[in-house]
Amino acid sequence: MKLKNIAKFILYFLSILLTIGYIIYRIFFTLPTKLGIVSMIFAIIVLFVEIWESIDFFIYFLNILSVNIKTPKIPKLENNTVYPDIDIFIATYNEGQNILKRTIDACLNLEYPEKEKLHIYICDDGNRREIENLAKSMAINYISRSSNKDSKAGNYNNAVSKTNSPYIATFDADMAPTPDFLMKTLPFFIKNSKEKIGFVQLPQSFINPDIFQYRFRLEDKLPFEQEYFYHSIQLAKNATNSAIYCGTNTLFNRQAIIDANGFATGTLTEDIATGMLIESKGYKCIALPDVGAYGISVEDFNGFAKQRSRWASGCIQTLKKYKIFKIKGLTFRQKLEYLSCVSYWFFGIRRFIYLLAPLLFSIFGIIIVDCDLKIFLSIWLPTYLLKRFALDILQGKRRSSTWNKIYEIILTPILAPRTLKELFGLKQTKFEVTPKNTSSNSMSGTNKKILFAHSILLLLNIVGFAMCFARVYDAQLSNYILSFVWTFSNIFYLFLAFIFDIRYKKYEYKNFVPNKIKKYKTSSILSIFLKRRKSK
Repeated sequence: MKLKNIAKFILYFLSILLTIGYIIYRIFFTLPTKLGIVSMIFAIIVLFVEIWESIDFFIYFLNILSVNIKTPKIPKLENNTVYPDIDIFIATYNEGQNILKRTIDACLNLEYPEKEKLHIYICDDGNRREIENLAKSMAINYISRSSNKDSKAGNYNNAVSKTNSPYIATFDADMAPTPDFLMKTLPFFIKNSKEKIGFVQLPQSFINPDIFQYRFRLEDKLPFEQEYFYHSIQLAKNATNSAIYCGTNTLFNRQAIIDANGFATGTLTEDIATGMLIESKGYKCIALPDVGAYGISVEDFNGFAKQRSRWASGCIQTLKKYKIFKIKGLTFRQKLEYLSCVSYWFFGIRRFIYLLAPLLFSIFGIIIVDCDLKIFLSIWLPTYLLKRFALDILQGKRRSSTWNKIYEIILTPILAPRTLKELFGLKQTKFEVTPKNTSSNSMSGTNKKILFAHSILLLLNIVGFAMCFARVYDAQLSNYILSFVWTFSNIFYLFLAFIFDIRYKKYEYKNFVPNKIKKYKTSSILSIFLKRRKSK
């Protein structure tokens, strides 16, 4: 075993050991059992969230750090290879012609030895005459339908029923593939003919900064928000055959789609559910790190909030409809992987509780952690620091715990209520296409709501911090130290969220290079306060 792998195993083992020890300590030695029912209820809620996060942490290490993240090598095809027919689906609902034309042009320029075997289809769920005319003018096929039942999944299922090539490539309307897309993905099917390959998934990338890079003016210091998922988490899933279908930039074996009874319906994340069902049928699915298509990242918060709400709601719908742990054909590790995907989207609830928890004591005097402070710190601090080391250092700074928390707190006011409503069936999010190229110099209604929520949370934590500070000379100073530090941390993250909210105006950025930044730079947060750009 290599020294690096030994160190990784030791880190994994110690992190889990300390986390288990901390949770045991929290359960048996910190609950305020003698301080009344109110304290006990809030203490159990916070403890439950900590246990939940610890389980997610354990699954994360089990599925990511416990496997060797290797990039599958693209098989080399022989000169006498017989190339199959491939159907290329471009899904659209209300996207404009300019966006579609860019994607169609890219599909027409795909490298393929027998170009006549490529069949490009616009799958128009908007049933628009102008898009049909666009398809005719560019000499490609057009498929539509009379209803929008089952949204994108129904659109694709309709297209599957009207085509017959053995392989199907799927692209979102704005995702223009690179010329070598097919030559990166198809070899896995041809050279592994004895192995059932379900799909090969390539990452999503964008020709413009994502909303976090854009609003923080850090397009030259921050990697794409989804960089870590596609180049670490998704690659690690190859080891357990649980690679996630991401809805675009994918080449399918048609038979795999048929065996899974088509693209999954009844959920807003038909992509994740479809991939899961294909893998449950015994197909091997592969994720690659090579970018094979470039789309347009959403820059306005209204569209971004709709997109993430759809993802969160869809994952919960998938959990409720397909009951992951009851799906036959999936291994236990595969089920853990998909359960982890669903669990992640509850971060809004967890973050909201963490933002309010220290205020219970600092403002209202409600004790939720009843213990000796020195003992608590001696157990909690090493556990926390070791986790940070594992997430930030061991993964080569592709992942940043600090930035993850910033991202999550920004979305918390949107996703916390949305996930609760979806979980209890109080409101189901409807499918909406994420709008692109819609940023403006006016603040949207959704942006105003999230600014208000962040402002209230920030104000409350400032009040809580001030009340702790006012008790500096209190005889029981140690009682307030935990809330003092906790509220200070919350203020820091909420202030960054506040900056994100108020930077809604357009500005000029030049020479943006997609995927240029691979790692989080330590100076990025400081740069937020130093950079200034001219608004358009």
